[in-house]
Amino acid sequence: MNSNKTMYRISLGIFCLAILGAVANSIVNYSTVAETFLKLGYPSYLIEILGVAQVIGVLLLILNKGQWFIEWVYAGFFLNLILGFIAHLVSNYGNGASAVLCLIPLLVSYILYKRMEQTEIGKNKIGDINYNV
Repeated sequence: MNSNKTMYRISLGIFCLAILGAVANSIVNYSTVAETFLKLGYPSYLIEILGVAQVIGVLLLILNKGQWFIEWVYAGFFLNLILGFIAHLVSNYGNGASAVLCLIPLLVSYILYKRMEQTEIGKNKIGDINYNV
């Protein structure tokens, strides 16, 4: 259990740093990022929306409050990264490698999160009786 928790925190930390780095890059190099978004076929105003959503998502992942929120945050980041990768492939602008590199720690942290969640459910049950009601 401890190794799962440690690996979960490491992978989540790597992912959160990567996302916050991307948001910071969007702020510092706004004109370059806006040009990239336009080349990928997205409007430039999407940069602010994605930046705010990503910061909120990172905060929710770090605070880890409410299973429902966590599932939606993981789904949102997954879709964001997959659609970014596809946009790079379709537009023939770049290769989307950064999206794939961010996807790896996201998936690792999600799998470990689900594994830790299952062990917590198992701890709360004795036989068929669930005392966590």
